[in-house]
Amino acid sequence: MGELNGVDKKQLKEDQNTSTMAVKSGGALLHRMQQPIEHKDFVEEVRGIMDINNLLDRSAVLLDLQDQPNENPSTSSLESIVDTMLNSMMSAGNETVTREELKSLIFSNNEMDMLANTVQGTIEGDGGGHEVDQNWVCSTTEVPTLMNRVVGISRMSRHTNMGEGANEVKFFILILCPTNIKGTKTALETARTFSTLFSDMSLRHALLECTTDLEFKAQIRKTANEISTRQEKAEIDMSKEEVDNEPRFLQPFRGIRDDLARRLPYYWSDYKDGVVGPKSLQKTISTTFFLYFSIILPAIAFGNLQDDNTGGDINVEKILVGQVCGGLIFSVLAGQPLVVVMTTAPLVLFTKIILLVAQDFGFPFLPFFAMVGLWNSFFLIIYAVFNLSKLMKYSSRSTEETFGNFISIALTVDALKHLAGSFKSNYNNKACELEDIQSQHQHDSLNDTLVNPLISALSHNITKRAAEAPTDLPCQRDVSLLYLILMLGTVWLGVSLFDFVKTPYLSSRKRELLSDYALPVAVIVFSIIGSVVFNKVNLDPFKFEGKFNITLVAFEELTVGAVFFAALLGFSLSILFFMDQNISAAMVNSPENHLKKGNAYHWDLVVVALINAVLSIFGLPFMHAVLPHSPLHVQCLADKETRVTNGYARDVVTYVRETRLTNIFSNILIGITMLFLQYILPYIPKAVLDGLFLYMAVTALYGNQMFERVTLLVTEQAAYPPNHYIKRVPQRKMHTFTACQLVNLLVLCVFGFTPWPYIKMIFPVVLACFLPIRHKVLPLLVERKYLEAIDPTTKD
Repeated sequence: MGELNGVDKKQLKEDQNTSTMAVKSGGALLHRMQQPIEHKDFVEEVRGIMDINNLLDRSAVLLDLQDQPNENPSTSSLESIVDTMLNSMMSAGNETVTREELKSLIFSNNEMDMLANTVQGTIEGDGGGHEVDQNWVCSTTEVPTLMNRVVGISRMSRHTNMGEGANEVKFFILILCPTNIKGTKTALETARTFSTLFSDMSLRHALLECTTDLEFKAQIRKTANEISTRQEKAEIDMSKEEVDNEPRFLQPFRGIRDDLARRLPYYWSDYKDGVVGPKSLQKTISTTFFLYFSIILPAIAFGNLQDDNTGGDINVEKILVGQVCGGLIFSVLAGQPLVVVMTTAPLVLFTKIILLVAQDFGFPFLPFFAMVGLWNSFFLIIYAVFNLSKLMKYSSRSTEETFGNFISIALTVDALKHLAGSFKSNYNNKACELEDIQSQHQHDSLNDTLVNPLISALSHNITKRAAEAPTDLPCQRDVSLLYLILMLGTVWLGVSLFDFVKTPYLSSRKRELLSDYALPVAVIVFSIIGSVVFNKVNLDPFKFEGKFNITLVAFEELTVGAVFFAALLGFSLSILFFMDQNISAAMVNSPENHLKKGNAYHWDLVVVALINAVLSIFGLPFMHAVLPHSPLHVQCLADKETRVTNGYARDVVTYVRETRLTNIFSNILIGITMLFLQYILPYIPKAVLDGLFLYMAVTALYGNQMFERVTLLVTEQAAYPPNHYIKRVPQRKMHTFTACQLVNLLVLCVFGFTPWPYIKMIFPVVLACFLPIRHKVLPLLVERKYLEAIDPTTKD
């Protein structure tokens, strides 16, 4: 029995050794717990401001800290970051705790690649949902042998991987606190103070530009005071109901008055913000050139199209004069200066409708066109006076993105039409058919003569008939091929430079500079290639004579019937203006852009109405807010940070320079260019313009949720990105909603591209009907809770 017990004990000891080896080889267990904590209230909790005043001056700040490999290969580079911070934090020498003891508490494992206790922020995803903000992380540690609280803040030289959930860390806060300390001074409470501050994107943006630790600390102190003031003001305003401040339809001029009261205090800062501040001047200059090229080239193209349609009554010169005058007036007087106004493709189509109606009823075109413009302005002012822009609160992201995608499709269709026209005129014309027949005849003439005289005779007759056919244009296949190369080359270079900021090449500043100047560089490079390198290829030039003949319209030529008939077209046109203007402004004012100065829907409608009234009197073409220029204008003026969720990276806007200078400078530049445009225009091929159209269409899809969801229809489910709507909406409901959007887009395309002009007249009405369809019809197919998750209505 005793021998058996000895065997059992020996076996038990072997089992224990085996178990120990298994634990060592398989790893340890890790207990992880996540729990939400509230932001620090700097008004109610006085310790917040006290922590900033007492701890910030004594804290260690390290700017552009390098992520260096650790000397010990068995440990992580995160340990070297913590070592560097601890050396700076504990340099006073009044603490007895050792570095090894501190690191054993800061890290949760021996490899020292996992922080034991951290605080991070959560941010709202696109349109809803929450995700971890990986731009910063705060490590909190309680140390029993520590005497005083110690804080260290580092700004990493580049985004650093600090473990799971912290893949793109730019700011690292390390907080050490004694264990036995007052409850309001614990490590967690201290972390709440600094984490509340670093949750503010504007603070992180400002800290990126600080060059000294004193400037860094001063910016943190300034933001703490601003948050305290903001929280106090929010408490005072909490009792006021926002609905009571909303203008009603039967309160004339209320919306206009509120818009002016909201925007006038920021008027001078609209100029200052384009110059003052880090990278502001650089962004203003690059965005000015972006607007310059993206406005003047489409304006010239639309001018050529209008010239052909109207027999010269509206031409390139008139469009450019109207653009400069209207653009400058809007830039100076508008409430939202980030909106871009110009003549658009829908307005060109509507002008053709006015022309056909005038021809059918025998009205003089230009006076009738101008009268339609005056009625349009009248209706727009009525809409603004009675606060109809408040209806845009029912506008949702789906409506805005559906219309934006329609514009992208229209730009693509225009470019492809021009390409097809070039191939039809130069590649597949009758002269080319004749050359093909002659070449084939010469190649096979000997064999055909020897083998079959009948075939030879038939070929000779075909050649003779082809030679007798009229040939308006010579066969120039090189023209069409060069057209294709220049068009695709422009869009390729532009998009490649636009995305260059995402590559690891060069420094971040140079990458951003190339991305800012993507469109101007692409246009200039391929204009040189087309007009200099291939100067012997006969590309079609733009029509531009440089003769500016602007006179008052002869309204006396119109009959009373024509005046009232123009009111019908003016009403239809006003709906197009109302929807286009407000949708463009809503996309600019999107919450994702984090604009701070507010909107001005009603006042901007008045400004656009007055501009078009003046333009109409002089027979100049109409103009309103344009897509995708307006949202792209915001993106050009924005600073962004990259956020990673489950391995998927996306750019998030952190700050936008809300300035009038870019719109003003670009229109002034267009006005200057008009003086010598006839000498420059021959060096810009039409193919480059079509490449610009495609560039605008492609870049407008960036961040477009509708386009993302359409791609999910052909994406493997395991590869779905971690977007909020994928997490919160059942897949079947998500695809049902996407299908409804595609139907809306198809309806827009049918009415927008139909060859019958009278059907195109109701295109604006169809667009306006999308608002009630979104709120009355779609809830019958998709539950409201899912609709609000996937497509929240515009809150701004």
